[in-house]
Amino acid sequence: MRDETINISGVLNFETVPTLMKQAEQLIKNQDKVSIDLAEVTDANSAGLALLLEMMRATKLQNKSINFKNLPEQICVVASAYGIDSELGSFLNSQFNS
Repeated sequence: MRDETINISGVLNFETVPTLMKQAEQLIKNQDKVSIDLAEVTDANSAGLALLLEMMRATKLQNKSINFKNLPEQICVVASAYGIDSELGSFLNSQFNS
């Protein structure tokens, strides 16, 4: 098993997220600890948030840990608006406090 960062770039929306989730599922299977870097995400909406929540669910089912780096502000805002910012825990808090 490997531990390396998965870099996600571009737009996270209803068109791109289904393909990204399939790719992520394959990458998650091959890693012990999952680290996702979103620094290169240029735009995101609620579909992007859904992708992160699904990745959290998938890693939990496989008894793996996941961590997100550089959460886009758009995802933080959407999570807060839906009242699910607690699902992202410290990842969301660090974005607003930095």
